[in-house]
Amino acid sequence: MRTNFFKISIAFIFVLFGLVRLCAQTAEKNSEQETFTLDKCIELTLKNNPRIAAADSSTEAQRNRLSQTKAGYLPQVSGGASYSHSNTELKWSGNGSTNSYGSSLSASQLIYDFGKTGLSADIQKNSYQSSLQDSESTRNSVIYELKQAYVAVLADIEQYEVFKQSVEQYQEQLKRAQAFYDVGTRPRIDVTTAQVNLNNAKLNLIKAENTLKIAKQKLLNVMGLYDSATDFELEKQSEIPQFDITLEEALKQAVENRPDLASYKLKLESARQNVKLSSTGFAPELNASGSYSWKGSEFPLDDSWSLGANVSLPIFSGFSTVNKIKESKNSMNTAYYNLTEAHQNVLLDVRTCYFNLQEAASRIPVADVSRQQAEENYKLAVGRYTVGVGNYIEVKDAEVSLSNAKLNYISAVFDYNLAIADLKRAIGTR
Repeated sequence: MRTNFFKISIAFIFVLFGLVRLCAQTAEKNSEQETFTLDKCIELTLKNNPRIAAADSSTEAQRNRLSQTKAGYLPQVSGGASYSHSNTELKWSGNGSTNSYGSSLSASQLIYDFGKTGLSADIQKNSYQSSLQDSESTRNSVIYELKQAYVAVLADIEQYEVFKQSVEQYQEQLKRAQAFYDVGTRPRIDVTTAQVNLNNAKLNLIKAENTLKIAKQKLLNVMGLYDSATDFELEKQSEIPQFDITLEEALKQAVENRPDLASYKLKLESARQNVKLSSTGFAPELNASGSYSWKGSEFPLDDSWSLGANVSLPIFSGFSTVNKIKESKNSMNTAYYNLTEAHQNVLLDVRTCYFNLQEAASRIPVADVSRQQAEENYKLAVGRYTVGVGNYIEVKDAEVSLSNAKLNYISAVFDYNLAIADLKRAIGTR
């Protein structure tokens, strides 16, 4: 009995130890923050963003319309059945009632319509292709918004670190000023000034933390994860990316790759085909038809069938066809001018983005030198204050200059990354 109790106790201890270890592993796993790479964020955005899903649904609707248009090439078959009961009150011979039954099957087939159905199908095919390009354009726009949000989070993280370092520096300054005041080498105003500066730095840190939270929430919103927590990390850039391309290459790629420009070209082609379609309003149409039916009041029913063909020729439609042709020609002119304007806007967009990229790239080395000089100046100011040569105002000014230089460098890198993403969007790539 005692042996069994001992075995049960040992087993219970092992089970308890296993549960504790499992709980510890689960807690450790939950405590780890998820790290998103840019590629992962793009994958989630393409999967979850509602604007992309809406564009895809619109494209699918255009594909369904294309299938409906092509149905004109196929036979049209219909069937029906009927039953009726009639009751007649006769004056001399009493009431009379009859039952009537009927069923029918009919079919028709378009023989030739002088290209009406074919042109309608071609127009709808271009509309479908245009919708595909519009959907791709939506993808590029959303991916650009994602990159904006992604880079903004990285920049806000760096800015948060700057303000955090500023708080730490002001804490050291307060300790230094308090120590000098305690031994009587510095006035009380240095201590109170350091306290005020420290509190202001803490306020800036609180604002920076809130800005970072909002930036993360915007990033999640673009990815379609609007209800997720913001306790995630992003993969930091180890070095500043390079994007080498000439202006001529960028303009050429934009004309070849921009999906919105391709969409305008397809719309112009549809407008041209619509002019041809309007002109077929003067043309005849040839159809074949056939039917088979059963009718009667008693079974077996009488059956009958028919086959035939008909030609319809419009003679006068109140100038409707003429005005349709004029309308379609004006619509074609509108589509041409829309394409011309879109082409001009694309070239302007590429040039603007290219010049912005050059400007952003030129700012980085200047901002980097200013940051290094500000760091050296801050160290000199602290050293001078420590040995009693400088004053606290000099240290304060050096710290402000250092923080601003760091923020300017972060802003320059942020603008450069954003300029790369904007130029890629402008030339129709990701």
